Amino acid sequence: PIDPDIDPALYTPSKRMRLMNAAISCTASGSFLISKDPVTYAHQIAHPVLEAPPKIPAPNWSLLDAKPSTMSRMELEEYMEELTDSLSSAKTHVQSRDLIIEGAHAQLIVQGLLGAKQ
Repeated sequence: PIDPDIDPALYTPSKRMRLMNAAISCTASGSFLISKDPVTYAHQIAHPVLEAPPKIPAPNWSLLDAKPSTMSRMELEEYMEELTDSLSSAKTHVQSRDLIIEGAHAQLIVQGLLGAKQ
């Protein structure tokens, strides 16, 4: 059991490994990964889950070509609103792609662990 009064940052690397192994062994797929049993032909690596970015509007990249120095105050305010909306859309795209990449990396780690076990 983990003592809640001890700062986890103070754990030694070997203590962290023991805690991680204990936590992983409590799950169905994790217990397979850390078991000492040899892998046979009956064990197959799971097929990858391929994700695509969500269908969200693309940022308006043409806003980058505008010349703000020639705009009136009202045009600048409208331009700023459009830039804000476009930046928000770009942020959503980046976040969704980061999550997809994170999921793909997790799949590669699991596949690597299965391959190392063979």
